[in-house]
Amino acid sequence: MASGQAYLQGVGRWAIWLIGFGVLMTLIATVFLGRQVFSDLEHQRSANSDNVQWTLTQVEVEYLSFLNTLEHLQHITEEVGQPAELGEIRRDFDIFYSRVDTLRSARLFRSLRETPEFSGPLMAVSGFLEDAVPVIDADDGTLSSQSDAILQRGEALRGDVRALSVAGLGYFAQQSDDRRADTARTLAQLATFSGALLLALTAASIYLLFVNREIRRGSESLAQVNQRMNTVLSTSLDAVIVSDKSGDVLAFNPAAEAIFGYRADEVMGRPIGDLIVPKHLRDAHQAGMERMRQGGEMHVVGKGRVQLEAMRANGEIFPVELALQFAKDGDYEIIISFIRDISRRVSDEKELINARDKALAGQKAKDEFLTVMSHEIRTPLNGILGNLSLLKNTRLTKDQKQFARNMEISGEVMLNHVNSVLDVARYESGKLSLEEKALNLSVLLQDISDSQGGHAAQNNNVLRWQWVGDARPWVKADAHRVRQIILNLVGNAIKFTHGGQVTVEIEVTGQSVGPDKPIYEIRVIDTGVGLSEGELETVFEDFQTGDTSLNRTSGGTGLGLGIARRLTRSMGGDIGVESVPGEGSVFWVHLPLAASEPMEKSYTGTTAHDAEVALDLLVVEDNEINRLVIQKMLEQEGHRVTTASDGRSGVELAGAHAFDAVLMDISMPVMDGLTATRRIREGAGLSAEAPIIAVSANVLPDAVEKFHDVGMNAFVSKPIDIANLRKALRIVTSHGVGGFDAETEVAPLEQMRADLGEATFDRLLSEFVDQTDALMGQLKKAAWQHDGQQALKMECHRIAGSAALFGLESLREVLIQTENAIEQSAHDELTLLTHRAKGLWATARKRLPVRS
Repeated sequence: MASGQAYLQGVGRWAIWLIGFGVLMTLIATVFLGRQVFSDLEHQRSANSDNVQWTLTQVEVEYLSFLNTLEHLQHITEEVGQPAELGEIRRDFDIFYSRVDTLRSARLFRSLRETPEFSGPLMAVSGFLEDAVPVIDADDGTLSSQSDAILQRGEALRGDVRALSVAGLGYFAQQSDDRRADTARTLAQLATFSGALLLALTAASIYLLFVNREIRRGSESLAQVNQRMNTVLSTSLDAVIVSDKSGDVLAFNPAAEAIFGYRADEVMGRPIGDLIVPKHLRDAHQAGMERMRQGGEMHVVGKGRVQLEAMRANGEIFPVELALQFAKDGDYEIIISFIRDISRRVSDEKELINARDKALAGQKAKDEFLTVMSHEIRTPLNGILGNLSLLKNTRLTKDQKQFARNMEISGEVMLNHVNSVLDVARYESGKLSLEEKALNLSVLLQDISDSQGGHAAQNNNVLRWQWVGDARPWVKADAHRVRQIILNLVGNAIKFTHGGQVTVEIEVTGQSVGPDKPIYEIRVIDTGVGLSEGELETVFEDFQTGDTSLNRTSGGTGLGLGIARRLTRSMGGDIGVESVPGEGSVFWVHLPLAASEPMEKSYTGTTAHDAEVALDLLVVEDNEINRLVIQKMLEQEGHRVTTASDGRSGVELAGAHAFDAVLMDISMPVMDGLTATRRIREGAGLSAEAPIIAVSANVLPDAVEKFHDVGMNAFVSKPIDIANLRKALRIVTSHGVGGFDAETEVAPLEQMRADLGEATFDRLLSEFVDQTDALMGQLKKAAWQHDGQQALKMECHRIAGSAALFGLESLREVLIQTENAIEQSAHDELTLLTHRAKGLWATARKRLPVRS
């Protein structure tokens, strides 16, 4: 736009000069007449010739000046490393353009333009100029990047520009000769010339009006651009503040007024640092302004958005994003500040961080809860379920074997709620392991039918299962996970069906995953209450129960179906449901299962007798009954067993004797199992390299990882089963490295006397009664109020573990609460707990089969 306006102004000046010249010629022609007129005409011809020659030669001069400017500014850019001022290029270009435009449009050169010697070079030069106009009128960045190309094209025109001058000068020299020959005719045409001059003046006047109108239009366009810019600034949501190099405010848009609380007329000419820069940042601001004025390094200007603090008119400090840029306002340098109020965003970020911290705290609390629940619930079940393993090795009647088998299967239901929560934790942590082995689906479904038959009968239901189509029972799968899926679905169907039928159907579909994994569809069909459309959408979500009323007849945590879905998906399958309210439901599971070769009998583990190896073992366990159960199991396998009641004793024994393996409990007084393991591994004792097997009720993945990290070689979870003990001891008999397997085969406690033998059972029970009597005496004397509270707390912990083995769950719970109350010195609560414990023990002691 700037070059276009300069062109119009140049044309206007040329037209004014022509008008003045015409008036002058008219006066000369009037005053001098005759010979003086002829003299003036001769003078005019000479002036025209001089002007023509000057114009033609000046074209080449302006061309060379333009090229020289381009080369000079490029040289400056390369030397300094910063873009040079490009205004000189545009000025020289406009002058060169004006000279060439005179040759293209001036009537004086009309005849010259009709000659091929002149028109060809003129067309080439004009083409270059027209192509260069968009680049010249573009922004500095574009002009700077394209200047080299313009220079190269310009240098290529050197011959054409020279041809213009040569052809023009030659042409007008010839014209001068012709004009001298036509002098007589020129004199005769004086009158005509005067009339033509008058017409030319008239045309020039009209043209000046046109030029004036175009200039006015350009001014209006410029005003519109300014108006648009003002509109943008006034509607911007970001504050825009313009200041000079000294920091005095030159412009203050409405957004700045709203953000900082000043009116624009209040801040004009005042230092920006006194207005919006907090006091603790003003020294740094002043130092930055001084460094900028001295031409030093700029830390903020041109660096994009930076986050700083700003100050409102009322003194409030708040966070902002600031961007500074330099600009030219004529000959003055100005600084434009773009400021965004981010106080709301920073506040939201803080809320998000707080929410994240709370979520992490909640996750930590959940993990701690799962750890405690795993330990506190599984530990007392150890004795119960361990004794069932011993029972299986005794002589039983046919009915007793069936009862033991049913109890073994139903034992999984005892831990169902605990395992449900722990399975969720494993799945969410990505550590849910699958162990594929040969599995007979028919046997598994029959076991489930046997174990759930009593539950179904309580609701007057008929439970049955069947194959649909060809039976292909032998597959490779994780038996525990498949059983858990089907058991959850069957148990759920039984709960919500009364006086009806629950049918399990299994079918090999025609679909498959790959060439060797056909999809098995397992359908659990019931005639129960069914599900509504809304329940169908949420039935597989955690903690969703079909009956939420206070007097509901079906219990449960609402985790069973959610876990079934997780397990199914972890095995590459899918699960779904179809239901009609009041008529029943069909839960279906699709599992891709590879075929397996039939096995004569399931592998039950390597015993010491099978491997013909009798092992020398150390058992470290603080709970006496648990310790004796493990010892009895191992001795029945033919092993030699040494026991220790705490970690420190275990470390001493392991240092003095070379054991084949160490079974280490985790939670113990004096020294815990993790510390004891580290001491054994770091020491130079005889069992420093012996395999160490972790024995714990905590089966969470993070806990099992800790066992591995301290140097343990395998893991057996509580409740303990002889099959799992055999599996862990395989690391010794096979000279390999064991894995950390938290799977546990459960067993009940009811036959403890038969498991341990009459003498052992009576001795343990008598010791338990004596120890509990002594504890009640200590509680009665309020021993927690004296120096022995730590010993009393440990005694409560020990007796609580033994109480669970004898089925005294209520007493165990009260003793755990008592232990916690002693820890917290809650004396009022301890008094109440003492009365409860004494009452529970008095009732329980009467029914315990204690022999005198």
